[in-house]
Amino acid sequence: MQFHWLAFPEHLRRHSKLPEAYRPETYADGFDADTFWYDAIWRKGVVHLVCPPLNNLRALVLGGEFRLDGEPAQIARERRYKRHTVLELAAPRAPDRIDVTLAGWTGETLVHESGLPGLDGKRVHFCINKDNDLDWIAEHARLTKAGHGLDAVAVIDNGSTRYGIGEIAETLRAVGVEPYVFDAPYRYGPVGLKPYRRTEKYLQTALFNALRLRGLDRAGGILNLDIDEIAIGQGSLFDAARASKLGFVQIAGEWMSPPPGAEPPFRHEDHIHRFDPPRPSPPKWCLDPSGPLGGFSWDIHGLERLPFLHRFAAKGFRFLHCRGVNTNWKNKGRLKTPENTAPDREAEAAFARLTAKT
Repeated sequence: MQFHWLAFPEHLRRHSKLPEAYRPETYADGFDADTFWYDAIWRKGVVHLVCPPLNNLRALVLGGEFRLDGEPAQIARERRYKRHTVLELAAPRAPDRIDVTLAGWTGETLVHESGLPGLDGKRVHFCINKDNDLDWIAEHARLTKAGHGLDAVAVIDNGSTRYGIGEIAETLRAVGVEPYVFDAPYRYGPVGLKPYRRTEKYLQTALFNALRLRGLDRAGGILNLDIDEIAIGQGSLFDAARASKLGFVQIAGEWMSPPPGAEPPFRHEDHIHRFDPPRPSPPKWCLDPSGPLGGFSWDIHGLERLPFLHRFAAKGFRFLHCRGVNTNWKNKGRLKTPENTAPDREAEAAFARLTAKT
């Protein structure tokens, strides 16, 4: 599956808003200066353009000449979020194409009509991926299906070089879940210096919401976890979210390790030791999109502009952040097994129970 992506021309470039003192030497290499929009989606009488923040180009873009199937169209609303922007243009009928002219340049893309075939009502795990082992992707789906009743997996593939999106789809089908794999070979975003490490990492949050607008919000449940994060507990997180007052639960996380002395390659089920003292991982979430919060923007650790959601913790559930399920690109030490850990009998029992059901 594809996004309808559009880039600015060479004479128009987004500028970073981060003070130069917080930009490391390689910052510009990862910064997305050229994406105009990641995707163009029509739903319910509106064309949505999912963009990175417009920054210095905002006035130019808002004053641009937009056309839908050649007919003039106006930006009816600009929704500005922390790491993405959504431009909305009124469109009573679904157009085939959108084009825009600004500063002597014209660009165009096709427009998706919202809806993902066969997805409505399914229990879906979604994540971003780059070069994770296919065995890890398969194991994650197997364990999540066994523990939570998973039906489908939506993967945003950020330019993997070890395999194509078709191989991801085949891997997921082989374990009995429906694949929705999206090709996204765009800049992931740079890492700034503290406290601005993630400020201009646009891609993940923007594409989460592109999928939401494409129809992922018509699923029966949405589970947001990375491939190295496995949720355990009694019962299904999808059921817990649906039973929640707001149709939403936040999932506490904890870093886990294989036992000391173990050697890679590692699987999820090898991670049966917890750190001493415990090392928490930022929370993730599960949502019933038909509930009261279904229309809010999705973020990595919650829903945007809703800071109170930490009160809706998923009781009896947690996720295990498996440090050895890792391609070693972010932290060179994650494949070493530390000594300051202790057995986690609950995790060991959970993996035994889930493995027996697969």
